Amino acid sequence: MTILGWLVLLIVVVVVLLAAVRFFALRSNGTQVLLRTVPAKDTHNWRHGLLRYRGELMEFYKLRSVWPAADLTLGRLDIELLGSRTLDDDEASFMTEATEAVHFQAAGQEYELATDLHGAMALNAWVESAPSKRLERMDIKKLRERVQRDKRQQGR
Repeated sequence: MTILGWLVLLIVVVVVLLAAVRFFALRSNGTQVLLRTVPAKDTHNWRHGLLRYRGELMEFYKLRSVWPAADLTLGRLDIELLGSRTLDDDEASFMTEATEAVHFQAAGQEYELATDLHGAMALNAWVESAPSKRLERMDIKKLRERVQRDKRQQGR
């Protein structure tokens, strides 16, 4: 076998191993969804994949990717839900499990996520349970100083 033959064989083995790792790591963990960036024309640009929630991150893994890491990662505090809609007949024809599309914005980009009712409710609950970005952690030291200052001003 030539060097070129061994190189091709090595590349094929690496791709198969990456695909196997991804398949076995993700096959039962997550929600099956279709995702696309908006604006999009008609029924174009939908990507089949799997959605997983890991703490404060939402990870999207494309179905036709062998890379072990997530293809798209979004932070919970960056996601803003914009609404939802039912799928039209053309979309429903190739999205057998999905019933609605959730429209959201994250990191300056708009997306639509097609999933079943349970997946849409899970996304909504996960996003809505996050604290507001404007919620600031109270500095106890500054609060004590303020209380002490207010007490001194009242005692005058």
